[in-house]
Amino acid sequence: MGEPTPSQTPRFARLTEDFEATLERLETAPRFSKFNHQSQLLARARKLLSDPAGIAALYAHAARFDAAGVFLGGDWYDPADLQPGLAGNTLRAGGANATLECLSELRLLAIAQGECRSASMDAAGARSFLEQVLAANLDLLFPVATEETREADPAIGERVRTLFEFILERIGAATILNALVIEVERVLLQRPIMIQRAEALLRAADRATAELPEDDAAATRARSWIHALKGPSRLSRAGSRDDYVAALAALDTNALAEEAQTFGDAMARTGLVSAQHADLLCHLVDRAPELVGPALALNAVGKVSLGAHQTLISELIKFAIRRETARSIYGLSKLLEQGMTFIRPVLPGLRRLMVLAINPEVAATLREASEWTDPPDANVLLLAGTLSVLGQPRGVDQGLNPTCQSARAISLWAQNDVGYLLELIAYAARENDLVLQFEGLNIRASELTFGLATELHTELDPVSLLLTPHLDRIYMEMSRHTIGRIGDGHRWVNPELHGWWVHRGFGELIDTATGTVTRCDEFIRDFHAAYHPLYNGGRDLVYAQPCGIATTNHQGALVGWHAISIQRVAFDPAGEWRVYFFNPNRDKEQNWGQGIVTSTHDHGELEGESSLPFEQFLARVYVFHYKTRETGDPSRIPADAVARVRRRIAESWAADMPWDDDAAVAE
Repeated sequence: MGEPTPSQTPRFARLTEDFEATLERLETAPRFSKFNHQSQLLARARKLLSDPAGIAALYAHAARFDAAGVFLGGDWYDPADLQPGLAGNTLRAGGANATLECLSELRLLAIAQGECRSASMDAAGARSFLEQVLAANLDLLFPVATEETREADPAIGERVRTLFEFILERIGAATILNALVIEVERVLLQRPIMIQRAEALLRAADRATAELPEDDAAATRARSWIHALKGPSRLSRAGSRDDYVAALAALDTNALAEEAQTFGDAMARTGLVSAQHADLLCHLVDRAPELVGPALALNAVGKVSLGAHQTLISELIKFAIRRETARSIYGLSKLLEQGMTFIRPVLPGLRRLMVLAINPEVAATLREASEWTDPPDANVLLLAGTLSVLGQPRGVDQGLNPTCQSARAISLWAQNDVGYLLELIAYAARENDLVLQFEGLNIRASELTFGLATELHTELDPVSLLLTPHLDRIYMEMSRHTIGRIGDGHRWVNPELHGWWVHRGFGELIDTATGTVTRCDEFIRDFHAAYHPLYNGGRDLVYAQPCGIATTNHQGALVGWHAISIQRVAFDPAGEWRVYFFNPNRDKEQNWGQGIVTSTHDHGELEGESSLPFEQFLARVYVFHYKTRETGDPSRIPADAVARVRRRIAESWAADMPWDDDAAVAE
């Protein structure tokens, strides 16, 4: 016999009975004493909100909530007074108000479904309210990992997600189809390596299109994205995989060229890759190698790269590109377009992964983390993952792990020292270990017991899955070696962890010994003199540099410290100076309060970059590296610019910290 479902367990039965009994007591209680019963009911409802069966049990009584007095005396009393824009923040906050919000949504669902009546809201109004709540809070329905969500109670997010899924199942995804497509576009414009969330959004959109007429505008827009994932051409969507492979063999040269162009265009437009793309690419390598370029949507540099190394690229495709690894086709395309094949270690380093003797534990980890029931060999998974990381160095992310340092390191190596990264990948895969040096001392990951991640969430790309556990422990050990030194430990750890190209000049805003904000104006001036082209002598950044920021929520309150990298500083298309940076969060578009909303497109960003106007970015920086001999004169920085940044810092993440602008930070 299988395991009992939640609704079949004695505990669930007790919870349901307790809730029903409390609801009955609330119904019969005099108005003046209902408050005591309300609090008891909320406590019992909260326990039932943890799984779908519990929500169904609550919904079965939703028509009784108003008459019983569940919302009596509170903001949820009259449905006509509710505002859909406030629901998301209430649900995120947790506590009794979040439980009331959940019960209110179930009441509105009952009204929308015609299962009860309300004097102040009809079925259409209730349905519209729920649609607005779902559309405005897709991050709760389809969770995304950010610094803020990682710090939140996961149980709160799980309750809300389960509730929203319950509601969506009953009102239909067609009602929020436009919001789903907008969110897909927003996420994929960032070109992440891991696209599970985008795929989940598209699956919901696919279900929604089935509920709408063929000529519906929203459905038409959605289908272009759905087809990019499920098969861009009519031929690729007709029949089984075997049918498609057989059909490719029957195409003439012109039809095959059209097929290659269709797939390449869809990938370039959306960043999505269908499983059939792998079948097509492997077919072209053998039968029509001249069409590999169009199938990869290569630019001029990419075409030269492919032409110069056609034989080896064909070997890589045959070995690594399968339906299960089709996402890496996009990484391969970008790798070629960046001309990385002309960097001496790249092709030999990639080819080595084809024959590398991978440690059995590593191999098992890579295969177990795969979303496929019968995944390919570990060498295939690792090579495909490496293609993605090299081609999309700013598409790396830390997932649900507190390992921004490790994700940033992988991204920086992919940009600044790709040969070194390939050596680390090979060593870690072969030895299931990693050895880095800190000031001449060997630090071996296998000899260390802990890092920031107590338990690694494995929804990561293969390279991150391989390296992160080792890098996380090594980073912590390097940090331990700086204990007792005066100043922030990142001054010494970052150059040792990342490489020689990390600048040795170091700016820090917080006295780590006391938690005091120190020399704020000087810090602001030094950052301008190091990074702003108007004040640093017009110098461009040669190597992306590690940097530490204070992440904040939408109210500007401190969430925590976060590792990012500064990619460049440049004019945006509107003529504003912006800092372009890499954020290891999976979703890089975030609201940090004070009107500071990170941009990921439309302001000159490269794929995977975030950006902010210079002063807004600086208002979140707390440590940075700079080249001491290549800076401008800090005294030239306008006093009003310094004052604006200082005010943002003082009124947000540093508002509750002690300040001592006269304190000196020892060198």
